[in-house]
Amino acid sequence: MFYLMIIDSPEEKRVFVVIYEKYRYLMMKVAHDVLKDNFLAEDAVHEAFIKIAHNMQNIHDVESVETKRYLIIVAKNAAIDIYRSRKKQMKEEMFIDELGEDAGPITYLKTDIDNEILDILKNLPVKYRDVFLLKYSNHMSNAEISKILNISEGTIRQRIARGKLIIKEEIERLEGK
Repeated sequence: MFYLMIIDSPEEKRVFVVIYEKYRYLMMKVAHDVLKDNFLAEDAVHEAFIKIAHNMQNIHDVESVETKRYLIIVAKNAAIDIYRSRKKQMKEEMFIDELGEDAGPITYLKTDIDNEILDILKNLPVKYRDVFLLKYSNHMSNAEISKILNISEGTIRQRIARGKLIIKEEIERLEGK
């Protein structure tokens, strides 16, 4: 169980295993009720357990109603996050055969812009890209990033600001084409 690598304390690891064994099917049901898809529900439960592993200090008694409520809320929120991102993705996906003949160039333009923005992010210098990925993809705080990268929070803030400037300049350059 790779979740245990996130947890430091042996006692918290033991509690996590008990929670996992006791509540994973309940959490799966909660996620499935939101998503109506077994595979997506599994993804939601996986995300929920990652969040739980990061927040084991919030769990005091495995058998308590508060713990059960907390686990249900985390699973439901993870499922809702997946639902929202899938819904947004579905809105953005336009299939050529569903579009009118005059809408084709718009689709290509949007795809080109999306690809160019992804290229900008991929081509950021590594020290900025790593901070951006941790901050905006993993939703980590500056303090958490500071611990992971072993640099000060001030340096994190500076790299975010400089990375944003690089991105802004590149977008302006693309718009000027």
